[in-house]
This record gives sequence, C-alpha cells and structure tokens, in this order.
Amino acid sequence: MNQIKLLTVDDEEGIVEFISKIYTKKGFLTFSATDGITAVELFNKERPHISLIDVHMPYSPIDGIETLRRIKEIDKGAICIMLTRITDKEKVEAARKLGALHYITKPIELEDLDKVITEARELVNKKD
Repeated sequence: MNQIKLLTVDDEEGIVEFISKIYTKKGFLTFSATDGITAVELFNKERPHISLIDVHMPYSPIDGIETLRRIKEIDKGAICIMLTRITDKEKVEAARKLGALHYITKPIELEDLDKVITEARELVNKKD
C-alpha cells in the first residue's frame, strides 16, 4: 500500500498545521487548505484517501457542507470526516446524507481523531 494521503480543510491555520504535523509524523502524506474552494481543487488534483473538513468556515467562499458536496461529486467513495465546534443537528444530518463517515467536535481530542482516522485508514486499505 502506498502512503495514505490526508487532506485537512479548516479556516484556522493552527488546526491545519497541528493535524498535518501529527499525521506527517505518523507516515501520512498530508495536504491542507484553509478554504473550501482550494480544498476541492486540491482534492481533484491529489485524490487524498481521507479528508478532514471543518463545517463552519466563515472566511471561506463555501462552507464545509458545500465542500463535502463538491468532493463527493468528484468521488462518491471519498472518505470524509467533518470537524466542527457547533453541534448543529441540521448540519450533522446534511453531512451524513452527503456521505460523511464521521463527525468530530472541536476542540479536537487527539484520541478521538486517531480512532476515526484508524477506522478510515482500514476502509482505504479494504478499497485497495
């Protein structure tokens, strides 16, 4: 199996850098974007195996739900995990309907993120 590609999308650069640094050390090939448009372009170009997408990105031209929708248009089987501070049931439901694998609330607990990334990685390995 080749290196697993991980895309992190969050308008907070600190979060993107934190996740990228941790998962690069764990052997992932990481990509990051601080807005939805860049994320969709990066996804289309790099085809990451796993995408972590922040739901609420006020500084992005499109929010995380729209980013997820566009990524799923490119690849219906894309493994996407949503990140958010909000516990908005409608957004959670919208993300699930679009095919999000999981939903993680911020502040991110590394243990929770690892658990979800491990599950996603197993799905990637089954695909290949």
